Amino acid sequence: MRMRTLAVAAGLMLAACGPTDPREARIDNIQDQAAAAADAITDASRNEVSRIRGEAEALEQQAGTINGFEAARLQARAEGLREEAQVVEKQGKAKARAVRDEARAQVSAIRAE
Repeated sequence: MRMRTLAVAAGLMLAACGPTDPREARIDNIQDQAAAAADAITDASRNEVSRIRGEAEALEQQAGTINGFEAARLQARAEGLREEAQVVEKQGKAKARAVRDEARAQVSAIRAE
């Protein structure tokens, strides 16, 4: 008898943990997917920025070992890569923000139904 009571109680607790309203379930799903997509975009952007900055650093180090026009050319390329890294970082943030904003709009539309 006691095991049956515990099983019923556990079932009720599990049911209480999740959304009971189908709309809330859709909202949770949209929010979860948006968060995952935004995180993936942010991670990919960070990886790309790290790669670009590493390449710029390598060019800077290489430029430090030589003189003349070749060094100036390498430093110019390194500066260009640093600027590119800034653009990639801004782009990643903007894309992640757009995904989150779209999810908020979808959630608002569902709640307005």
